[in-house]
Amino acid sequence: MRALVALVALLALAQLAAAGPIALLASDGSTPLVGARIVAEKLDGERVELTVPPDGSVTVREVPLGILKITVVSWKGVPINYQCVVTPLNATVVVPKVHRLVVSVVGSRGQGLGGAAVEVLYEGRTVERGVADGAGNYATLLPAASYVVRAEYGGKRAERRVDLAAPDRVVLQLDVFAEIGGVALSSSEVMGLIALAALVPLILFVVAYEYAQWRKKRMLKVVAGPQ
Repeated sequence: MRALVALVALLALAQLAAAGPIALLASDGSTPLVGARIVAEKLDGERVELTVPPDGSVTVREVPLGILKITVVSWKGVPINYQCVVTPLNATVVVPKVHRLVVSVVGSRGQGLGGAAVEVLYEGRTVERGVADGAGNYATLLPAASYVVRAEYGGKRAERRVDLAAPDRVVLQLDVFAEIGGVALSSSEVMGLIALAALVPLILFVVAYEYAQWRKKRMLKVVAGPQ
């Protein structure tokens, strides 16, 4: 009798296994969804709310048969609501509703604006900020949703809306034609500087001519003496 009780107890303990570590990954299969909000539901209906830690995996204790229904609620504050079932034989969750977005920030000549500030907004709220690389590109992973992408460089700004439903690339063109002394200038500002540079010699010539005429008249007046 005692042996039977012990066997039942062992079977009960075997059923209450720990599920995990369960890896939560983006659709690329390698990027952990750090900070994602998830809900783990056990077979008995108990629900456990978790936030994915920096190592990208979670563990749930006392899980009957080690089976869980996982709901990935959101990531970066953007709703996902992706559901799947994990078992002791399948403890990796790859979320298909997360895609790669590349933001290319270029000037009016198509030149990449390295160092441009990039901001991604969801429903008016900033979900991510970053800086473009030397070629003017900023790459990130985001849940499928509609975003507003903004870029700023040298006081020039541009923005576009992107509906992210698959890996995508958005180009933001700023009115930056050239940089002089670290100052970003538009095409009209550059033309204004060129025009000003062309006028400077003419202005100097006129000033020199007027000065020469004034000096000549003054010398003639001195030579003539008082009348």
